[in-house]
Amino acid sequence: MRILIASGVRHARDYVPLLRSMPGIEVVGCADTADSPFAEDSAALAGATGIPLLDLDQGLARCDIALVCSEPTRHVDLAVRALEADRHVLVDKPAATDTRGAQRLWDAADRSRGLLSAVHRLHSPQIARARRIVDSGAIGLPLAVDAEWLAAGGLDGATVERPELVCDPALSGGGELMNFGWYPALAIRHLTGLEVEEVVAFSSAAPHAPLFDGPHGAHGVEDAAVLSLRLRNGVVATATVARTPAGVGPAPVSSTVRVLGSHGHVLADEDAPSVAVRAADGYSVSRPVGGPAGVTALRRLFTEFCDDIRYARTPLVTAADIHAAVAVVEAALSSAREDGVPVAPAVRATGVA
Repeated sequence: MRILIASGVRHARDYVPLLRSMPGIEVVGCADTADSPFAEDSAALAGATGIPLLDLDQGLARCDIALVCSEPTRHVDLAVRALEADRHVLVDKPAATDTRGAQRLWDAADRSRGLLSAVHRLHSPQIARARRIVDSGAIGLPLAVDAEWLAAGGLDGATVERPELVCDPALSGGGELMNFGWYPALAIRHLTGLEVEEVVAFSSAAPHAPLFDGPHGAHGVEDAAVLSLRLRNGVVATATVARTPAGVGPAPVSSTVRVLGSHGHVLADEDAPSVAVRAADGYSVSRPVGGPAGVTALRRLFTEFCDDIRYARTPLVTAADIHAAVAVVEAALSSAREDGVPVAPAVRATGVA
């Protein structure tokens, strides 16, 4: 598969060497639009990795897959352009910064011969194992989910290549809720198969001060948020996202997801990494699963997406999943701005081409 990096901003520097290490994948170049505010980043990526620097039309003509790695607020524009060229598209997280953009992606995917998916961590060994356990019925019916996604250190944004890519809403769409809320929203949907009907959220953004000063405070965005979700069938969930002074574990991002069921619970810890199961009859087991969750999940994501294309399969994360996750984050931001007013996530508008 020939992969084009569509704008070499955020995570492109991590993706290129990983892609090059995988058999059957060729990185054909890095391309961007002429009016890109980060054209220098694409040029720097091309120079550092030795891949060709192309204009976007030229790059799309050479590739099978466009991997969109721009600043988040340009993800949709670049992805739609690639889909309109009938290319397969993977969009970096978050795939869109509002549901209007998510609907544009969905509509473009419906018209395109290319497949659409987005960067996620549902292929991590821990989440994959937890999903199999839930599906097996070992913990009974899922009743509640609790998820945490915590970024280690860098209170001034120093752990991000450019703090404004997380903190400046014009580029990022928001703060850490926009940056990380995508992951627990997808994980909760993946593990329960249920739509979110209502969101209540509180965050450290204005009108309250962020927990820490620096870029988050300067831009008035949150560095921490807590979400309470009401799902269908009476299932509930909570999610915490934050940038913390010290990591919970050795990885840059620590994440856990616990599913409480009618007959037990399962805990997926991507930091250990392990999966633990405890049943109502006293049975319990905790087993190591896989290696570093982030790298393992990405490698499998790229492999699986290539196979989705080869075998005409539906990707694990579809346009519908993208819209649902973005809708939860959008609703959480709206709720937090109103000090916890319940907000129903937007649904896809009908009759829109």
